Amino acid sequence: MAENGKGEFWAFVAGTLAGGILALLYAPAKGEETREKVRATTGELYGKGEEFYRHFRTEAEKLISDGKKMIDGAGAAGREKIEETIQKLEETREKLEEVKEKGREKIEVLKEKVEKRVKKPASSSAGE
Repeated sequence: MAENGKGEFWAFVAGTLAGGILALLYAPAKGEETREKVRATTGELYGKGEEFYRHFRTEAEKLISDGKKMIDGAGAAGREKIEETIQKLEETREKLEEVKEKGREKIEVLKEKVEKRVKKPASSSAGE
């Protein structure tokens, strides 16, 4: 669709140029005056074409620059998110290590209690 708009624009420019030149050629004026008008008109159109070119080139460069800034910004935001995630994972790992150690301690306490109970009935049976 963008290609259609582009082609239509250049068709309009070409049609305008051709129409202007034909109007000058068929106008009731001397050959010298007509050639001068054609030169002036072509020079004028050439100048306007250069203006359009510079303007659109500047706009394109600006858009490219803005796009690069957006990409760089997205990259920076992505890096920040990755660093945050790494930090959270590190904190989670530390908490898991703490829970693991507490679990080991509780297992040891339970193990000791079980061993005491197992030994207690055996020693009370021997005393009877």
